[in-house]
This record gives sequence, structure tokens and C-alpha cells, in this order.
Amino acid sequence: MQIAETIRRISYSPSICACIGRLGLRGFMQRLYALISGNAGTAKLSLNNVEALFSAQTPFELRCVEGTWFSEREVLSAVQKRLNPGDTFLDVGSNLGIFTVFAAKAVGPQGTVVACEPETNAHNRLRKNIEINQLHNVRPLKLALSDRCSIKKLLLGDAGTVVQSAHLSDAEGPFEVVQTADYDSLIANEGFPTPHVVKMDIEGHEYVAMRGMRGVLSSPSCVALFCEVHPSALPSGISAADVVKLIESFGFEPISTRKRGAEFQVTALKPPREVRILTS
Repeated sequence: MQIAETIRRISYSPSICACIGRLGLRGFMQRLYALISGNAGTAKLSLNNVEALFSAQTPFELRCVEGTWFSEREVLSAVQKRLNPGDTFLDVGSNLGIFTVFAAKAVGPQGTVVACEPETNAHNRLRKNIEINQLHNVRPLKLALSDRCSIKKLLLGDAGTVVQSAHLSDAEGPFEVVQTADYDSLIANEGFPTPHVVKMDIEGHEYVAMRGMRGVLSSPSCVALFCEVHPSALPSGISAADVVKLIESFGFEPISTRKRGAEFQVTALKPPREVRILTS
């Protein structure tokens, strides 16, 4: 049985999800939703005539895939339209890999996607989704981008929620120890490619991570940055306006912002490049 699109959207309403959580019915409703939707172990998503598969082995995985899809589809479409065959895409905070997979299809076999996801469960789902789409142009990295190479504490979010909210923090709570790196050093020391398009969603660490990739973001080759800014989780003394000002210093213009809940979505562009014709 197919669930109508409107029913799917209603089921992902933040207010309805919050109400279900308060009632302690989250697991039951996830199982019921998977049963009604006829979950077959994978979810097929289509964007601008490009199809991709995502692992949905459990009711929770299905909700993670669809929840990310409904919340990020507009930005994902904008990212997809900015990518050319042969480009490099950097996905900072890949989560389960929806941006990674569609970007890998957009840049093609001669392009590259670098996907950074430090949280173990999300990283495993990322690798699984790369595998089931038979992608060979993705470099999945189990690390967090920051302003230096180090070892830090990754505070884990609520394991039962659809939204991946793990973030670097010294606060109390369940955590895992993860490796961090600045992308400029990965380019200089390990030969990583300079990305043409960057997507970043890392729960408040975006300001620090961008400081660690000044060279990348200032490069004329890097023509688009899509960043979600989390004002309440930014370092002490840093505001959303400071993040935008930092982005401006890299030469992006125009820069647009859109408020979404407690966060801001930032789209920063540089003059468009000519489309390159690749030859074998």
C-alpha cells in the first residue's frame, strides 16, 4: 500500500513528532508507519529524474531516510544543480549520506565526493548507502572537520530521534571519542581535492570548521557553500552574523539566509564557472 504524500508530510510534522515523543509512542508509531508503507528494506528517492536507494532495514532507518529527505530536499536540489560532471563535492556532516549519494551521481565517475561523518552509527549507514548505490567516486571519512587535527569528544544525541544531533562538545552526556582535522591540512598533507561545492551541517561547529578551511573556501574553484547555522550551539561570543561575516571574507557574493526553526540556512555563491567538457 502506498501512503499519500500528504500523509507522509503530516507524519513528519515537528509538532506531531514531539507529541508522539512525549506520549512515549515513538517506537510503536515507527513500526506502524513501516508496516503501512510496506517497507521493503530500501527506500527509493528521486530528485530531478535521478534515482537513489537508501537502506531502510528497520522502521527507525526508514524514518531517518524520509525525515532527512523531507527536511533537506530543497537544499539538496540546489546543491545538485550547482554540480557539474567531474566536480568535487565536500559533504561536511554527511549523516546517512543523502547529499553524498545524489552528489556522487551528479559529478559522475570522473568526479569526487568527500564525505565526513564522525558518529559511528551514521557513518556505518553512510557506507552502506554508498555500497547499495554502487558508487566508486566517494571517499567516506570517519572524522569531524574542525580547525586543527586533534582528538575530541563527540556528544551523542537522542538515539531514538530521526534528526542526527551529535556534535563536538565537552558537556556531560553519552559520547564517543573522534578524530578531527582541518580540511586545508588534508589538502596540503594528504592530497585531498579542493571542492567546487561544499555542504556543511555540523550542529554549531560550522564556524570553527570554516576557519580550518580558509584556503579551500577562498579558492576561486570553490563556487558554492550551503551551510546550516545553529546559533544556540555556536562557540561563546560567536553569533550567526559572525558566521555570515566569515563567509563573506572568503569572497562569496551573493549570500542569502533563511530561517528554519531555530537554525539558519545560508547559501553563499561565487560567479558561475563555465561548464567543462570532459574528454576521455
